[in-house]
Amino acid sequence: MKPCAFSFFSVFLFLFLLPGCGRIIDWGVENVDQGTNLCPNLCEARNQIRSSRIYDQFTLVGMFDSLWLNDLVREVYADLYALKHGRTEEEKKIFLRRQLEENNHFISFYVLSASEFVLGEVDSEWTLLLNIKDYYFVPTELKVVELVPEYEAIFGKKFNKFKTVYILRFNAKDIEDAPLIQPDTDSVNLVFRSVKKETVHAWCSYPERVVECPGEVVA
Repeated sequence: MKPCAFSFFSVFLFLFLLPGCGRIIDWGVENVDQGTNLCPNLCEARNQIRSSRIYDQFTLVGMFDSLWLNDLVREVYADLYALKHGRTEEEKKIFLRRQLEENNHFISFYVLSASEFVLGEVDSEWTLLLNIKDYYFVPTELKVVELVPEYEAIFGKKFNKFKTVYILRFNAKDIEDAPLIQPDTDSVNLVFRSVKKETVHAWCSYPERVVECPGEVVA
């Protein structure tokens, strides 16, 4: 068979089989138990995700997603946890109080990094700093963790097997025991810095609730 004729036959065969594949998928959805889809409201938490892809000319040198675990995000997490585990409203409130109490002691983030960009080691290319009102603070903790299902749902397609998950914590108070985030603080900034590059993930200090969902978070 001539190459041109073979190419034509291949395209024809693909187009012929494609509708059949669609019917097979439809049959599977209709005849295999899919369970009941739950539709928790993830919009407010997903609106707090920040992402960066940093290049040196055309070479990717950093790829990060971060989520500040502020009060709003922890509320969404508590809702998801209660939904998954069948907690009562009172049990959810108790769980949420424990979550919010942690924010009195730490400013915490989940950070997803492409696996080739290792964080937290002595020779890591990237250093993470907290910047508030022109002051920089170093983390008290940066370690690899497994993301719990509730936060996997929040990150959506941002989370995948090619990214490493870190928990990052800073003290919420300075050496004089004053909160770093004051009523007049404009923003909370997570700084990713190497010897050549810098990128900043910024949040309003007191984030407002979103009215409309920004949609599915994509990688």
